[in-house]
Amino acid sequence: MQDRLLNFFNSIRSRLETLDSKREELLKLSRNLRIESTKAIASVHNGRIEEAERLIENAEKIARKIFEFREHTEIYGIATEALREFVEAIVLLSFATRKNVFDVFDLTQLSLDSAAVLTGFGDAVGELRRYALDSIRRGDIARAEECIEEMEKIYSLLSTFIFPEKLVPGLRPRVDVARRLIEKTKSDLISAKLIERLE
Repeated sequence: MQDRLLNFFNSIRSRLETLDSKREELLKLSRNLRIESTKAIASVHNGRIEEAERLIENAEKIARKIFEFREHTEIYGIATEALREFVEAIVLLSFATRKNVFDVFDLTQLSLDSAAVLTGFGDAVGELRRYALDSIRRGDIARAEECIEEMEKIYSLLSTFIFPEKLVPGLRPRVDVARRLIEKTKSDLISAKLIERLE
């Protein structure tokens, strides 16, 4: 009996040691994915599109490695925030390059990470507002209007996901924030148009 119990506990220890090693690896990959995605977003805002595309390619390679950890459900949640940032970068880059989002990255590969995809789109609304404000400052009113259209499209899609917080953690607050950001951006655009007319 004692030997069986000892073997049983040793098997648990062995599994946890393996998980702990995998966890460290996943943490490193997630950190690198966030770094590449954040840099890609910054590059888009600075008008360095080719650099942003290269960074997204790097991020995609890291994301594919992260997907290999899906079977380790106990630790896979570690990657959610990084995957969210990755989705956010993809959405922004697709808008900046006037491409379909799936031409930048096939999001169906994130099908098991519903929360990361949905909240990533939610966070992208904030980046699109920033893009719209930059467009207004450049005097490109038409592009700012396109930003608002994209923001509203995302908001309309996300607002149809009425699910419990545990299924899509963080989505509902992001939908509420998106609505406010859209209204603020519309107000900024109206002000810009009035100034343009007066001038």
